[in-house]
Amino acid sequence: MIRRMTFVGASALILLASCATHWDVDSFEAPDGNVAARHTYFWQGGEFGTPGTLDPAVVASASTQLRGAVTAELNRKGFKEVDNAAAADMVVSFQVAGTQRFVPSDERRIGAPSATTVLRPSEIQPPPASTVPRERSVREGSVLVFIEDRASGRLIWRGMVTAETRSSSTEQGVQVLMQMAREIAREIPARAGAQK
Repeated sequence: MIRRMTFVGASALILLASCATHWDVDSFEAPDGNVAARHTYFWQGGEFGTPGTLDPAVVASASTQLRGAVTAELNRKGFKEVDNAAAADMVVSFQVAGTQRFVPSDERRIGAPSATTVLRPSEIQPPPASTVPRERSVREGSVLVFIEDRASGRLIWRGMVTAETRSSSTEQGVQVLMQMAREIAREIPARAGAQK
């Protein structure tokens, strides 16, 4: 059974859902990182940084799918995953972060006065003190993938995607999270001499 839930505050999974199928990846490689010359990697995992509480089952599912998306791409690029960090050239991790803010709604009120009426000084009336402006929730989130040199612990590569959305479901959020991670991993340099 698929759980459905409402996240408190900013939900990293819901905020990432969007109709877009392509995101711009902001990537960085250290000048002496030389990712293409490396052979093995260790998956360290990652964390979800949101103000709200996330359902552990949803976090576990998202983490598993995110790992699958990134490691599949790394394997395709010629790198080999090892189960011991000491035997790896690189350590791969991720972070999902999100925020939530409220902005005035674009929806026009039904029965709102016309612009010509509102612009006449004699027609301008202040809104009742009890009237609350209509707002909509805007969620913004980032998915980051980090690659560190195992020996020194220095960052040698980083990829990031940031997205904004109005609303979505948890299931869609997990799927979009996986797609974003896959798109980030596509930017990782392939191992030298490996066939794509």
